Amino acid sequence: MDIHSLMGRASTMMSGKRNDDSMSDRLNYRYTVAILVVFAIINMNRLYTDQIKCWVPAFFTPNYDEYVRSVCFVQNTYYLKHADKIPKSLNAKKHSEILYYQWIPFLLLIKAFLFYIPRMSWNAFGLKSGVQLSDLVESSFDYKLPTTDAAHRQMCLDYVIGTIDEYCNDHRRQAEARKHLNVLRHKFSISCCLSGRYLGNYLVVLYMTTKLLYISISLFQIFILSILLGSNFAFYGIEVIDRLFRGMNWDSETRLFPKTTLCDFTVREFGHPKLAHEYTVPCVLPLNLFNQQMFTFLYFWYLIVILLNIGDFFLWLYIISPGNRRAFIRTRLHTKKYPLTNATRDVEKIRMFADEYLEADGFFMLILIKENSSDFVASEIIHHLYTDKFLVRYFRHTTATIYDAIDTKHDDDDLEGNGKRRRQFCSLVC
Repeated sequence: MDIHSLMGRASTMMSGKRNDDSMSDRLNYRYTVAILVVFAIINMNRLYTDQIKCWVPAFFTPNYDEYVRSVCFVQNTYYLKHADKIPKSLNAKKHSEILYYQWIPFLLLIKAFLFYIPRMSWNAFGLKSGVQLSDLVESSFDYKLPTTDAAHRQMCLDYVIGTIDEYCNDHRRQAEARKHLNVLRHKFSISCCLSGRYLGNYLVVLYMTTKLLYISISLFQIFILSILLGSNFAFYGIEVIDRLFRGMNWDSETRLFPKTTLCDFTVREFGHPKLAHEYTVPCVLPLNLFNQQMFTFLYFWYLIVILLNIGDFFLWLYIISPGNRRAFIRTRLHTKKYPLTNATRDVEKIRMFADEYLEADGFFMLILIKENSSDFVASEIIHHLYTDKFLVRYFRHTTATIYDAIDTKHDDDDLEGNGKRRRQFCSLVC
């Protein structure tokens, strides 16, 4: 059992659902989105109950106190170390502004939506292939369940086999239908650099593009946070680890998540519009204690997700490679139950089954079934596709074509000689 299968089973146990993707994808659009939405709800609740507290002069009335809190919350405060003097220059204050604390809940919701965009793209464009992958996985999972009755299990198996065969055997995907492609484009289609619904690699290219979207969005999230926080968030985790090794606590002052800031505001005298008093007061941001821990968790979570996305992308590149595709099919056919590949003559048939019949998309469907149900179910489906669909139809057509060529070339041969050659040829390919 490989890593993909283990991750797929863990996700199924946690969510109770059958999926048409890998665990790495679900970390993005399911678990990361859920984490961000929960953080947004918590932050929204705390934001309007314990937003900001400012120290005001003693002669301020309660109305002034409420006014100061509202003004300092709406406008940006700025951070200075306790030993630094308050600058008089407006530009110096702007450089130290804290821009983010009012917008964190909305930012988290936007980030959650961004993580779900690749999933929406996969669902929307995946339907254009003509195959509902989630139904295939669902039927494969039901076939595996021991509680399912025999009739329903057989119906599920027939549905999966029939759907994959109908997709792979579509006449628009056959070699005759691709004769209009030039040589360069044909080579690109074989190497998965060019996608099309009838080139045999539409689902694979779409899936790999979706994975690239997950990687891009994960990196883009780091870039957004760097702009919002006013510092390079990519190195924030290194700073956290360094602070922990130096024994600095969470309540230590930092430029990213300061607990105390300064706020400038102006109070105009009633009845004297030209007379105004400017004040600078210190304010406390209680929410930043939570924000610091939240963004620390998100940093390391993003790091895990990015590394898994990149690793899974290259792993899938290896899985769908032609060499691994043939080895996968050969291993599933050559089992104790189905010893079909114990002769040298089967190598060419398996190559044709993997490369010309299944192609990249058919193999991709089998891998998804294997990951989200079991290797046994995938092996069962491969066996039936190979024996009941591929050998019966594909080699019958090939044999008939070759017989026609033989009969045309050897018109003068006697019937007994032709029959002998046909029997020898049948024994070779079958």
